Amino acid sequence: MKREQSSQQQQQLQQQQQQQQKQEADDSMPATSDFVKKLYKMLEDQSFAHVVSWGPHGDCFVVKDMNEFTKSILPRMFKHSNFASFVRQLNKYDFHKVKNTDDNQFGEHSWTFRHPDFHADRRDALENIKRKVPTQRKSLPSSSLRPTSGSPTQTATLTSHVSSIESHSSQLQSHTAQLQSQVVGLRGENEALRGQVAALERNYQDVLVEMVNFQRNMAQQDGLMQNLIQYFLGVEGGECVSSLDSGSGFGCGFGGAGMGGVESGGFYSAYP
Repeated sequence: MKREQSSQQQQQLQQQQQQQQKQEADDSMPATSDFVKKLYKMLEDQSFAHVVSWGPHGDCFVVKDMNEFTKSILPRMFKHSNFASFVRQLNKYDFHKVKNTDDNQFGEHSWTFRHPDFHADRRDALENIKRKVPTQRKSLPSSSLRPTSGSPTQTATLTSHVSSIESHSSQLQSHTAQLQSQVVGLRGENEALRGQVAALERNYQDVLVEMVNFQRNMAQQDGLMQNLIQYFLGVEGGECVSSLDSGSGFGCGFGGAGMGGVESGGFYSAYP
């Protein structure tokens, strides 16, 4: 019995010492969140080193076996067994996952996290690790969302302005309709003018053809007249020559007998 009591007392003493050490460790931790404190203590516990530990340079920590970490360490240190929730909590405190490289000594399935103020030899910097403040959407002040009740004069002025704008808008619409109608009419007149110009061009071509034909006919008539004149001159010249040759005197063109009276004075007697 004494031995049992003695062993129980020793166990209680050890538990008290552990609690005292834990309390002292808690007191030595800087003012930071419980999550960051638990995270730092987890990495100080060498019994977890085969599953989670500091990186080679003490500036990050590595989860070497995610399954074992989720099954044994998370429930013990953080009271849950959801690795995704643990990662989200790290993100809220601005921890970032480091991409694995080919020379990663912990394997391709390990998870490495880093924070600029989370180092193995910088316990005092833990107080700089703060939970990120969620960004708030910009919203209008509540006062601007509430309708303001103005004075009757202001209301009447606003109503007058609205009526004036509506009247001006209707006038613009009417004017626009008139302009559109005028545009349609001008288009019709333009088409009619184009038709008239085309008709005038055709008439001009016809007149040119008639003038050419007229000039051609005049040239032909002129040639004919020249031929007739030459013909008549040739005929009359032939008769005068034949009269002179026969000795009848200047009787060409007036008959042979009459020309014979020149020598006897008959030519003058014919004209008293």
